[in-house]
Formats: sequence, C-alpha cells, structure tokens
Amino acid sequence: MTTSDLVLRIRQFIAEYKPTWRSLFLLLLALLCLGLSYFWAWLLVGVVLVTAVSLFLLRADIRQTPGAAGFTLVRQHNSQMTLSQPSPVLVTLENLTGQVVDVEVWDAVPLWVTALNVRRSPHWPATLKPHGRAEFPYQVRPIKRGDHTFGNLTLRWTSVWGLFMRQAVCPAPTQVKVYPNLLQIRQYEQLARHGRQIQIGLRQSKQFGSGSEFEQLREYVPDDDYRRISWKATARHGKPITMDYSPERSQNIVLLVDVGRRMGTRPLGMARTTRLDLVINAVLMFSYVALKRGDRVGMLTFSGQIEQYIPPRAGGSQLIFLVEGLYNVQPQVSDPDYGRALHYLQTQRQRRSLIVLLTDPTRQEAVELLAPQLGAFYPHHLPLCITLSDPNVLAAAQRPPYSLEAIQARALAEQLLDERLLWRSLLEKRGVMTMDIPAYHLTAGLLNKYLELKEKTRL
Repeated sequence: MTTSDLVLRIRQFIAEYKPTWRSLFLLLLALLCLGLSYFWAWLLVGVVLVTAVSLFLLRADIRQTPGAAGFTLVRQHNSQMTLSQPSPVLVTLENLTGQVVDVEVWDAVPLWVTALNVRRSPHWPATLKPHGRAEFPYQVRPIKRGDHTFGNLTLRWTSVWGLFMRQAVCPAPTQVKVYPNLLQIRQYEQLARHGRQIQIGLRQSKQFGSGSEFEQLREYVPDDDYRRISWKATARHGKPITMDYSPERSQNIVLLVDVGRRMGTRPLGMARTTRLDLVINAVLMFSYVALKRGDRVGMLTFSGQIEQYIPPRAGGSQLIFLVEGLYNVQPQVSDPDYGRALHYLQTQRQRRSLIVLLTDPTRQEAVELLAPQLGAFYPHHLPLCITLSDPNVLAAAQRPPYSLEAIQARALAEQLLDERLLWRSLLEKRGVMTMDIPAYHLTAGLLNKYLELKEKTRL
C-alpha cells in the first residue's frame, strides 16, 4: 500500500467515524496516565493497558455496529411545485437490522427553496427499534421558478457501545420543476362564474351586442340600437327582435416577452419578485382569458437572441405549452435585440395579429430603433408596446419637496417619467399603441386593454 492510499483510507475513516464522549474519555485517560508517568514511571504500563483496551473495544464496536447497508433512506416529494406555495416533502428511514439504533438525519434542500417548520437544513434525531421505521415530514416553499435539485441525504447513527457515531451520505438527488403561481387564474375562474371580475381589477366587458360575428337573436329592449333589429325575424315573431354580435373568435395574438438583463431587476427594490416574474404571471393570465374566448395565442421570448418561439394556437392545451415554455425562463445578461426578434416574427408570415411587446427599455437609442421596427407591422397587424413603470419612481414624482434630498429625488423621478413619455410618443407616431403600467397592476392593465380592443373590434 502506497503512502497516498494510506492517507486516503485515513481520510475516509475520519469522514465516516465520529468520536463520542466515551471514546474521548478513554483518550483523555490515556493522556492523563502519560502525563503522570513523568512522576511515576510505572504509570507507563497504564498508558499501554488503556490504549490496548481502547483499541480492542473500538474494533469490537466497529464489528458489531451495522453499516450503511443496514438502513434504507429515501425522500418523496412532488416532481412539480408552484412558486410561493407550500409543498410537502417526506423523508423515510427504515432500520433493516435487529438492533436498537439512535440516528440523526439531514436533508439538503435547494438554494432557492425555503424549508418550512424545520431549520434551514432539515435535521431530525430519532431512535429506531429493530426493523423499525421513522418518517420525517416537512414542507418547502419555492421562491424561484425553474429546475431545482434536492441534494443528498446524510445519515448518522450511534455505535452499539456508544464509542463513535458512524456517518454515511445517501445519494438521493431528485429533480423538481417549480412553475409560476397560477392562483390568479383560479381566482379569475371563481369570480367569472359570478360576474365579479371587477374585484381583481378587470372592467366589465359586454358579451353580446358588439363585434362582427353573429351570436344570437333575442327580444328587443329599449336600450338596443335600432339598426340591430332583424326585420325578417320581427315579422316572423310579431314583435321586435334584435341581432346580437360577438367579437370575432380565432384571432391571432403573439406575445413578445423581453428576457434581457433589465427584466431581472425588482421594481420595488427589496421585493423578491422581478419584472420578468410579473410579466410571466401577466402573460399566463392573459393567455388563459384569450384562449377561453376562442383566440389563438403564441409567444416569442428573446434577449440578445431568439430564446424560443411557440406558434399561435387555440385550445386549452396551448396554455400547457406556454406554461412549460415559461417556467424555466430566466433573465439573460444581454440587452434585448428588438430588430432580431421582430425580423424573426416577420418571417413566420403571421395572419393579422395583435402583437404585444412586453419590455422595459433602458436607453433612448433603443426606443428610437424600436419605433420604426415595431411600427412596420402597422396597419397589417395591431402592435402594442407595454412597459413596466416603477411604483417607487411614481411615488417620488408626487412626493412634496420638503428637503433638498426630496427635491433632488423628485426632479430625477420627473426626468425619468418625461423620458418614458417621450418613448411612448415616438412609438405612437408609428401607429404603435402604448401603455406604461405600474408593475403590480400589469395583469389587470393588459387584460383590460385586450377586452377593450375586442369590444371595439380592432383586431
């Protein structure tokens, strides 16, 4: 055996076997005898005797103590979790030996998952009976979307005579997908059943009486437009009958999502939610409502390059594709290349579509390039550019100038708002509709604009 092999085996032994107070007591006893042998030489015999007995006991204890094969340690959890929602995790330990064993278990949770009702690194002590079983449940709350990995499980158990604790690392890496929180969609479904969408900031939209597609015939009421009266149906029924129209279905909507570096910032400074998280929540809610109304929804994500493209389709299954396409999208380090994204979209030869660009430009030069490129889609398409305003900036622009610092902060905020107003004017001159929405009102603002366009039959 070479020296390096010997060193490696010693390191493995130290990593696997941890001394307890009993073995430390035997070591201190040997050291005490060694120290006192300076005065009484005959105590050297005691040093040899204590050392020999300690080694004998340690060897016998190692032989009688079960190894890692005497235990089964597994972790169970959902392969899919929801952002900011608690999810259960269960760690199960089985004792396959015929001995009573004192154990400790550690679990390694991902960096972007917060463990609830346990300490940051989950740790449990327990006493297992022969062929016994123990369960250690806890909950986690993901705080970041994407793919995450649970680490290994660590097991430590006390030897039969208590001279050491043996430790083993159980390989148990498991994958978990953290999806965006779809709580808004469930809330919308419940409110929509009772016609109370206004409670989440959505305006009431007319279901009938406007649009271009014939919907139904019904009895005339005084508030109806007389031009909608069907004279043939009136003559047939002997009373005034009105024709109802609904917004045209199966219209194209393409969502362009900027995932550049700016989208990784947080509108409220200390908040955990980034601009991209807010955009993703709004996109999924918007897609759900549009698909429910029979429209076709597609998506293009881009930064300095094209990240992914999902062609517009109708049906509930399209929402699943959009969720799968967005759950692991992370902000990139590059600035968005609007020209490349819009050129790619042009090559797809879309039918007339509502093109919604969700972005937050950082430079005047970027907007000056964006205006003609996005405006080129008008009038064949209906382009809409949505930017996310920072609530802190809006509040600073309205704050009374009670001090020099407040005056400077207000002046800076007003300058930023003037720049954004100039950006919007450049886009609107090219036929691009614009909206500058406070970050935490993005979902309601986007949906209200969509409902307004549908009612006015702009699509």
